[in-house]
Amino acid sequence: MSKVLVVYGTKSGCTTGVAEEIGKTLAAEGASVDVVPAERAGDPSGYDAVVVGSGIRAGQWHEVVRTWVAGNAESLKTRPVAFYTCGLMINEGSEKIAEVTAYTDPLIEQTGVKPVDLGLFAGWNEPKKFSFAERMIMKVMKTPQGDFRDFAAIDEWTRGAASKLGLAA
Repeated sequence: MSKVLVVYGTKSGCTTGVAEEIGKTLAAEGASVDVVPAERAGDPSGYDAVVVGSGIRAGQWHEVVRTWVAGNAESLKTRPVAFYTCGLMINEGSEKIAEVTAYTDPLIEQTGVKPVDLGLFAGWNEPKKFSFAERMIMKVMKTPQGDFRDFAAIDEWTRGAASKLGLAA
C-alpha cells in the first residue's frame, strides 16, 4: 500500500475541505493517507507520494505552504508530487485559469519541485470566514458569495493524479 502525504494551507478553511476530499479519494484508491496542514507537516521522506495545495491570497499560495515546500524541496524532488490551487477566480473563465495556474510558477522555479499534475479548484466566498478588510475587497470586486467547491471535479482530478503519482492499481 502506498503512503501519501496531503499538505495544505488555508486561511478561511476552504482548502481544508479540499485536502480532506483528496485524502478520502486517495484512500478509496488504496493508499494510506495523512492529511496535514502545512504548519504541522513534517518531513515527507517517509511517504511514497505527496500532494500539496493552497488557497490564494494576493496572487500567491499561502506563505506557510511555500515555506514548507522550499524547506522540503530536496526530499520532494525524489518522489512524485502533485500541486493544487483553490480560488474563486477559477470560476471566471479561461483567462483567469491561466492566471491562477501561473501562481505556482515562482514556487516551482524557486524550489525545483516539478509537480506531475496541477489541480485547480474553485473556492468559496463565505464572508464570515474572512477578515473585515477581505470582506470589503470582495464586496468592492462584486465577488459572488457561496461555496463553489466542486467535489466531483476534485475527486475526478484526484483519481487522475493518483496514476501520475504512481498509486493506481
